Amino acid sequence: MKIKLLLFSFFLAVLTGCSDVADNKLENPEFNLFNKLKITQIRPHGWIKTFLERQKEGLTGNIEVAGYPFDTKMWACEKIKGSTKAWWPYEQSSYYIDGAHRLALLLNDKKLEAKVKLQTQYVLDHINPETGRISTNLADRWWRWPYAQFFRNFMTEYELTGDRKIIEALQKHYLTFKAEDFADDLELANIEEICWLYGITKNERLLDMAVEAYRLFKSDISYRNRSEGENKNDMQFGSDRVPDMHGVVYLELVKIPAILYSYTGKREYLEEAENGIRKMEEHHMLISGLPSSTEHFRGISDLAGHETCNTAVFPYSYGYLLRINGDAKLGDKIEKAVFNAGIGSVTKDFKSHQYFSSPNQIISSLKSNLYGHNPARMIYAPGHDVECCTGNVNRFMPYYVEQMWLSSPGNGLVAALFGPSSVTANVGINKDEIRIIEETDYPFSEEINFKIETKEKVSFPFFIRIPTWCTTPEIFINGEKTNLDIKQGAFTVLVREFLNGDIITLKIPGDIKISSWPNNEIGVEKGPLVFSLPVKMEQTIVEDYERSTREFPAYEMYPQDSWNYGLVHSISEIRLEYHTIEGYPWDKGNSPITIKVPVKAVNNWKMVRVYDAILDEDVFKTPAIPINPIFSEDLEYVNLVPYGATTLRISLFPKVDK
Repeated sequence: MKIKLLLFSFFLAVLTGCSDVADNKLENPEFNLFNKLKITQIRPHGWIKTFLERQKEGLTGNIEVAGYPFDTKMWACEKIKGSTKAWWPYEQSSYYIDGAHRLALLLNDKKLEAKVKLQTQYVLDHINPETGRISTNLADRWWRWPYAQFFRNFMTEYELTGDRKIIEALQKHYLTFKAEDFADDLELANIEEICWLYGITKNERLLDMAVEAYRLFKSDISYRNRSEGENKNDMQFGSDRVPDMHGVVYLELVKIPAILYSYTGKREYLEEAENGIRKMEEHHMLISGLPSSTEHFRGISDLAGHETCNTAVFPYSYGYLLRINGDAKLGDKIEKAVFNAGIGSVTKDFKSHQYFSSPNQIISSLKSNLYGHNPARMIYAPGHDVECCTGNVNRFMPYYVEQMWLSSPGNGLVAALFGPSSVTANVGINKDEIRIIEETDYPFSEEINFKIETKEKVSFPFFIRIPTWCTTPEIFINGEKTNLDIKQGAFTVLVREFLNGDIITLKIPGDIKISSWPNNEIGVEKGPLVFSLPVKMEQTIVEDYERSTREFPAYEMYPQDSWNYGLVHSISEIRLEYHTIEGYPWDKGNSPITIKVPVKAVNNWKMVRVYDAILDEDVFKTPAIPINPIFSEDLEYVNLVPYGATTLRISLFPKVDK
């Protein structure tokens, strides 16, 4: 059978006019290169399914333990009680409801789905008859912001059911507003839903509102900052201004001009979004795969951290860009953020999480927070003083899974993000049903097998992402190596006649990389994984913490052994070790891959008490790496494990020249 590789841009130009995967009720923007499938067409397998099952048995299925506002009726009531800022509990609970909804669909869990339906159906059943608006009229600045999060549930529901009542209700709701109502900071996020509605209804009033809201946002700094006094922050995606805004807000909004491009074709919109991402990464990206964001961007340093909200916002916004511009490198970045920063911010039973998390953290206590605000934000707990991260943490893995597989022009499929999974779709000219099973232990394996299940032979374009970090990728068909010109950081497309039982094998070996960071620090990476020193610790349950229970405890963690090492900068002395997988690979002691590295103790890098102005006392916190480290003469070896397998860890080390 003939295998043909077409240039990516040429292929897309030829097939732009073709329809997408059959019976898909998704609205597909005209200028997208790829598009989403129905979430129910994708099924998690292997460790990803285990992660999602633990998530369901953990916080997502038992969110009430996290406290307010999750112990209320949330959106399923006339007004959420007890908030000093009327929109806050709606924001926080909408994050959760969206994540729980997607999780229920991925696991086909009817009980959890019914729990979500109580929320969405109540809202649809209680539209204000006088205004036509959905749900409560909230208060305070940005009161329209929670709609942008909650209405993602209706987008998902419509994509599955095609229920026009949803479209009619949302359209009436949004047309009661004016463009200036969505120009202010967070409220701009509603352009996502407004454009989506335009794509379905072709109501030009909606697109005009979206375009005008973004124009107003760009025209006046008062819409783009939330600070007072002379030191005003600003969000200018298209300029060279270094991002200094609230990190979550920036990441939520940087996708907006890209979405406008996908409906208008105006290239300047897409260029603004791409520039906004580029400069954010340049000035703030950490080794964990997320930018520093505690709460605002904080630059790159060994003590920089990130807000757990961004574990969800990052893959969602980057996923939009990937579908719009087809940049395969965005897939690399989504994987790195989820496998490291995301999984590393939660306990492995998914019963507690951090609000702030860091690549270097040797203590997690009620007083160890390095970044201001509540001193306890770095403990692992079911909930925190502000509940946005508690809501958002339920979304990052469902967002990852639903974007693993995409549709392409020509009724094709795209393997965009990797991991054990399967997809069912109708492909090719005749829209034949096909199932592809992705068999792999990725990211712990360098081999991925795509097994084809089809009743009849079928031709369709099959796009496979080639990671940037792999220098020697190979593709095999039924065991025979192909002669394709496979490029790093791009999509390779197979256009061939597929038969039942065909196996497409992707081999993507990744070299161990020593990455360099400011202040002469280095880290160890391989493929999408960052490797960290797991800090041996003493763990105690904080029984008197208000959001801690016996089944869902908050933990304080203190180091019990040495952690203060410098890493010898010598690839030749680093040893990669593979282990037979026994159980869940992110659990302590179960890492399928470890890396043994040479180190020397740093004599002047120790945990010390520092003054905390909020507490007005000296407390223990993770110390910065010394500018002039003093190394021991003795050479030792320690084992590093994947970042996501740790709770306390060191991921950046002082560099020891051999």
